[in-house]
Amino acid sequence: MRTTRTVLLTTLLAAMVYVAGQALAGVPNVELVTFLSFASGYLLGAGLGALVGACGMAAHSLFNIMGAVPPPVWIAQVACYALIGAAGGWLGPMIAGIRARMLASVVAAATGSLLTLFYQAVVNLVSFTIFTSGVSVWAFVWGGIAFASVQFVWNAAFFFAALRPTLRGLTRFRDEVAPAR
Repeated sequence: MRTTRTVLLTTLLAAMVYVAGQALAGVPNVELVTFLSFASGYLLGAGLGALVGACGMAAHSLFNIMGAVPPPVWIAQVACYALIGAAGGWLGPMIAGIRARMLASVVAAATGSLLTLFYQAVVNLVSFTIFTSGVSVWAFVWGGIAFASVQFVWNAAFFFAALRPTLRGLTRFRDEVAPAR
């Protein structure tokens, strides 16, 4: 019974990542995919969190209403979101265990920021490699900073405001739905 519930929940969470990505696809770099992937890792553990993040992003990038991304970028996005989901399993319990509200919120914001920075660095490096010729890497990076800064600020603010209460709510269900850690 526990295995069936875990499989269903994993599938549902991956679908939620996909739907959340589609829902905000028209708003550049404002997204809930990072948050949901991270929270899934906290709820299900690092392994299934990685699966949720990877499958959710794979579907989102492949079937995006704005158009599919090229295969190298798709692979980078899927790998990054697998790591973000796993990070929820690794770092989520530490953040949930911080008793001081403000400190927990600040650590959550820093986590969201660092995960976004990691994602942007990897995906932009892959994009630079496949799309540019005759442009310096720094010109490419500086050109994308304004665009990426929206996602950076959004995730920092959203993780600051919503991660701690979300993890507290999910704590009640972790032992029921997650496989043995």
